[in-house]
Amino acid sequence: MRASRFALAFALSCTISSAVLALTGAPHIGASQDEATTAAPASPKDDTPDALRRTSFNLDENGVALGGYDPVSYFDKSGPKEGKPAFSFVYRGVTYRFASEENKKKFESDPVKWEPPYGGWCAWAVIDGDKVAIDPLNYEIIDGKVYLFYKGWLGNAKKKWDAKVTAETAPKTVSQADAGWSKLAKTDRDAYDAEQKKAAK
Repeated sequence: MRASRFALAFALSCTISSAVLALTGAPHIGASQDEATTAAPASPKDDTPDALRRTSFNLDENGVALGGYDPVSYFDKSGPKEGKPAFSFVYRGVTYRFASEENKKKFESDPVKWEPPYGGWCAWAVIDGDKVAIDPLNYEIIDGKVYLFYKGWLGNAKKKWDAKVTAETAPKTVSQADAGWSKLAKTDRDAYDAEQKKAAK
């Protein structure tokens, strides 16, 4: 896969995501999916298997997204909050944690609305076709969606994203990230389908 020098540098951070989170103060919170409540059904517009989502999304070793942060809390005036194991919910193979029962119910009622784009990977890196770890506290909300960004040894991806938004507008920047994620998702799906065919023989 061809990528820019910046993207290649960012790709290095994928192997050090735990260290990045530690340096930035963003906790890497583990949780068992056994602690979570019943999973929501798949969206009719997306037939991605749960198993594929678990391998292609940005999750910790226990399948928890957003470093354990509450996806609904990003829209609170006080900002993002860490979720609690008692308020866990599995949506199509991915475990989300919530700061309160109220936030959990909001997510359950409309998971597609609250789930972050691009599997929770860095939105800036996705433009170049890379999956890069994020700092859960480094984000931007655009049109009701939380876009997450890398922040660590190699810089702050949100600053580059913001500069691009200023130069090219938010819709155009998001459109480019959407296109990058579509390519990544296709690559992941092709690999998954090939493995399934191989296993079926």
